[in-house]
Amino acid sequence: MCGICGILNCNNSQIVKRMIRCLTHRGPDNQGVYVSEEARVGLGHTRLSIIDLSDTGNQPMSNEDGTVWIVYNGEVYNYRELKEQLEKKGHVFKSNTDTEVVIHLYEDYGESCVDRLNGMFAFAIWDRNQSKLLLARDRLGIKPLYYYCHRNMQFAFGSEIKAILESGICPVEINWQAVYDYFSFLYVPNPQTIFKGICQLPPGCTLTFLPQIGKIEIKRYWTMRMEGSLADGRTRKKNDYIETKIRLRELLTDSVKKRLISDVPLGVFLSGGIDSTILTGLMAENSHERIKTFTVLFKGEGVSFFNEKEYADSVKDAFDTEHHEITIDISDPQELYDLVSCFDQPFGNPTFYLSYLISKYTREHVTVALSGAGGDELFAGYPRYKAIRYTNFLRSMPKWFHKRVGNLLDIVSDDFSKSTLRRLKLLFAGVDRDFAKQYLNWTYYFNDDDKASLFAADFLRRNSDSILPSRRIIAEYLKEFTGGGTLCDSVQYVDINSFLVDNILEYTDKTSMAVSLEVRVPFLDHRVVEESFRIPFEYKLRNGSSKYILRDAFKDLIPAKNLSGRKRGFCPPIALWMRRNLDSYFDSHLSRDYVGKEGIFNWNYIQFLREQHRRGKRDNSMKLFGIIMFDVYYRKYITGRY
Repeated sequence: MCGICGILNCNNSQIVKRMIRCLTHRGPDNQGVYVSEEARVGLGHTRLSIIDLSDTGNQPMSNEDGTVWIVYNGEVYNYRELKEQLEKKGHVFKSNTDTEVVIHLYEDYGESCVDRLNGMFAFAIWDRNQSKLLLARDRLGIKPLYYYCHRNMQFAFGSEIKAILESGICPVEINWQAVYDYFSFLYVPNPQTIFKGICQLPPGCTLTFLPQIGKIEIKRYWTMRMEGSLADGRTRKKNDYIETKIRLRELLTDSVKKRLISDVPLGVFLSGGIDSTILTGLMAENSHERIKTFTVLFKGEGVSFFNEKEYADSVKDAFDTEHHEITIDISDPQELYDLVSCFDQPFGNPTFYLSYLISKYTREHVTVALSGAGGDELFAGYPRYKAIRYTNFLRSMPKWFHKRVGNLLDIVSDDFSKSTLRRLKLLFAGVDRDFAKQYLNWTYYFNDDDKASLFAADFLRRNSDSILPSRRIIAEYLKEFTGGGTLCDSVQYVDINSFLVDNILEYTDKTSMAVSLEVRVPFLDHRVVEESFRIPFEYKLRNGSSKYILRDAFKDLIPAKNLSGRKRGFCPPIALWMRRNLDSYFDSHLSRDYVGKEGIFNWNYIQFLREQHRRGKRDNSMKLFGIIMFDVYYRKYITGRY
């Protein structure tokens, strides 16, 4: 696991060195630079050694004659099989790395080399003979990759936005559409970023750049489809539940086996939920060493709902793991605010703080950790999937009924220790004939009416001609999903392309790499993902039980307590933290004068949200946290007054 960067049409090696220095947290073991003054190309790499710890694994790396150079971030889990095939074709290797496998695959297959890779990756290949740069990102977007192209044809890329900013070729200008979208999702949806001109390469895509003419071409090489055939070509019977369950177990087991390949110690994040329990059990079955498990606990009053100690304990007892616990207390939130530098743009899901702390603690014991990320999206683990099944029924009810129920629910104060009441309020308030708008209302935070109140009137007037409604992002993914199936299947497609990529995988990568920890995600093996889209939705959500087929396929590995336990999710008690620890930020940083001078927000509306939350009338913690994290970003990157 590493950090990569580069710049084209600029042969100043010092620029590349500056870019790579700001990524050393991603790879503290070695830093390398390749510069071709003739081609005006510079590549940089900072290495976290995982496979082949020798110097032969250092990058940038080239083929035998130096005509192909690569900087690579990630892991290809089938590299041994690919290496054997390439050796039979006459390729000679000087290392035992997956990086060198990618180089030789490119020599044989060109851009389509990505089709043969099973793993997580973001890489850049400079092909000297063709004067071409190839960027590639893995199918699910597990590893990030950003790029910028200046109008004078200078081109820069990096694992993090900060590397591009460090290049000096990109002006620091805010993308106001991204700001508007951020306050819906509390993350910036790809392919845009918060900075004008800097983009993310979308998952499952390649980008080719021809520096002599400044041409960029982006191609998608993989997408999720609902298919009715098995991997061996046989047609699956529609209701063949047993065969489906067996196939799922085989694929996920093989995925875990592949992700145990490492020359450094491994562990697993253990929440006590279904996903992490299955991973722990499979690791125990397929490893010769005692499994190291890591769990988050919360300290303070009113947080018992969020603690999963008893569930994690039952798993560590079942598999005799070497168990570690980290207790989180947010008495001083400054460290949380400082983590905006991990993202280089506003990020409003407070779970990133938990991810950072558990990664930091885990790194003291291992270099690689497995995570259950993706299980909820693939197997209908979120409560919203249950609600979506009743969409048509709710729409059939008259508007006065929704309003009456909503008014009754509003009388009841939110329970800050649980999210059930908040979800019910969203359910009845968010019903809409436009499903994209309804889904946005149900799942995310500031809707269009909220943003009309949040943003200053002058801000909205200035941007009225250029800002589009955020529901367009959901609508585009719904339209893109052409595989048939149910409405819930299409929502899973939306979640994987947005909520998973831009939220969960974003904070997983940034916070783990901040402490030089590699995190692997077995549920996101593309074969498992493809299989999940072949599974009928009624196998995933049955009789009110989420992840039904997943639980059934691995019930021998899941302790009874965990099998019947309710879903809590990997999330902090943000409503309580906002009231006790975070609300003071508004008094110290967001005065009426400051807010008015910057001209972005409506100060009175922010006070309204705070007062509602203080009195327990409504849980506005996520909205308030989103405002705080935007202001932290804005001060650090735009005004320089943080």
